[in-house]
Amino acid sequence: MTSLGVFARQVRDLWGERPGIDWLMAVALLLGHLIYCHVTHTEALFASITPDRRKDIYTTAASASALIGGFGTAAISQYATASGRRMLELRRRFGVSLRRNWGGILSSMLVVTAICLLALIFDTDKHPGYMGWLVESALLLGAFRAARLIWLFGMLIDVADQDVTEPRRSPAVAIPQTRRPGTGNRPGLS
Repeated sequence: MTSLGVFARQVRDLWGERPGIDWLMAVALLLGHLIYCHVTHTEALFASITPDRRKDIYTTAASASALIGGFGTAAISQYATASGRRMLELRRRFGVSLRRNWGGILSSMLVVTAICLLALIFDTDKHPGYMGWLVESALLLGAFRAARLIWLFGMLIDVADQDVTEPRRSPAVAIPQTRRPGTGNRPGLS
C-alpha cells in the first residue's frame, strides 16, 4: 500500500473512532463561511431567502434529520441481530466505538431537528439574523452525521455479507460447555 493509502486509512480510522470530529468540522466550516461573508461583504446563506421559503426549508430539514435518525435505528437493529464470526469480532473490538458513533448520530439528529423547529418559532423577521447561522451549523452537522451513518451501514453490510456468503471461512463461534451434564468435571478435564 502506498504512503498516501496508508495516510488515508489512518485518517478514516481516526474519523471513525472519534465522532466528535463531525462537530469540529461543522464549526470550522461555519466559521470559514462567516469569515468569508464578513471579508467579502456577501450575505449569509439564508439572508436572501424570503421568510416563508425559510420556514419551508426549516420544516424539510427537521423532517429529513428525523428520518436519518430513524435510519440510524435500522443500523443498530442490523448490528444487534447479526451473529456471524466477523460480526462478533467487530463487536468485541469496536463495540464501544460503534455505540459512540450511533449515539452521536442519533443525538445530533435530535439537535438538528430541535434547532430547525426552534427556527420555525423564532425566525419571524425579514432577515434571519443569528437564527440563519444556527440553522446553517445544524445543516452542516447533519450532513456530516449522515455521511457517518452511510459509512456505518456500508461497513456493517460488508461484514454481514462476508459472514453469510463465506460460512466455511467464517464458521460460527463455538462456546465450550462449562460442565458436562451428569458429571462433576470441570471444563477441559477428562
